[in-house]
Amino acid sequence: MKIENRITTTNFGQIYIVSNEAHKLLRKADRAVKASNAEFINTNIPEGHKRPLWSVLSELIIKRQQNNPNNIIIDLADKAKQLLSIKTIDKKGYLISKYEVNPLPIEGNHNDIFPTNDLYKHYRQSLDPKLYGKSDLFDILDRAEYEVDKLLQKQLEETQQIKVSIRELPKISRREKHPEIILNPRRIEKARLKIIAHTQKPFENLNKMLNLSEKAEKLQPKNKQKLPRKTKKQFNKNI
Repeated sequence: MKIENRITTTNFGQIYIVSNEAHKLLRKADRAVKASNAEFINTNIPEGHKRPLWSVLSELIIKRQQNNPNNIIIDLADKAKQLLSIKTIDKKGYLISKYEVNPLPIEGNHNDIFPTNDLYKHYRQSLDPKLYGKSDLFDILDRAEYEVDKLLQKQLEETQQIKVSIRELPKISRREKHPEIILNPRRIEKARLKIIAHTQKPFENLNKMLNLSEKAEKLQPKNKQKLPRKTKKQFNKNI
């Protein structure tokens, strides 16, 4: 399986139309159905309606799939052949299935629309002058919707329901502190560094004192011994 990341715009609930060309082709199919005089049978037409109109079916898919996280993607497969690509993708973006279908209605006699190998039935249906029609788009979308519904059911079965307990947890008694038990290694290391700093402090103070004394000796001026003035005068007279 591969992941599809081409979803750029959201146009419906859980069904997305990727390109504007796909929009145009669906509107063209609706105009063709409205202009047709054929009787549509064996087509999954919504209850209460007679024609397979995309505008009607899309609204019903929105209501039915509004709570489904899985998606149905509609994109243009081939513009020349007027083909649409119908993909079913799960909620994680993985491709589940892919179909290609022409949304334009098919018209013809009963044998052209619903061929049979029964010769008697084939002969009886060939006498029917009515114009019949069918829409393969409705059949494909019905299959795609069935797949995303089954996928949602499987996802719900696999999802375990979380039960909220109201029971109180038992209180945990605090452990008694013991000097041999290191409760917080960082705190122990911090205390160890403080102890080392405290034991080294007297030596640092002594070192500072020694350094200061050496500096004081160097800065101390030299003291010259001088004789008293009277003694000096008497000494000079005697000479």
